Amino acid sequence: MKFKINDVEYEIIQVNQNEFIKTKEEAQDENYFLWGQTRFDTFKVMIYKELPIGQKRKTLMHELMHIYIKSYMTNETIENLNEEIMCDISANSHDIINDIVKTYFESTTL
Repeated sequence: MKFKINDVEYEIIQVNQNEFIKTKEEAQDENYFLWGQTRFDTFKVMIYKELPIGQKRKTLMHELMHIYIKSYMTNETIENLNEEIMCDISANSHDIINDIVKTYFESTTL
């Protein structure tokens, strides 16, 4: 499924573990496991396809927060995070992220 945040289009895909991009160190650790990954270079949100649906939902929300933060936050704001800023991020991103997650799970065969 494709979606836009701040007029940039991304695609959500479900993948096997071997499709995630791992650092050399991560790839050498046989216990290293990813649930999700956001690829800003290819505009893809990758979710591990074998996760239970509840964990897929949480993982997708987590990955979408990476996109939201990169799209709407400045480095200065991120460096100075406090409770008020975190509450603003949550309040401002809630509808955007929940709408994408809802649409994804309504339109996708799991």
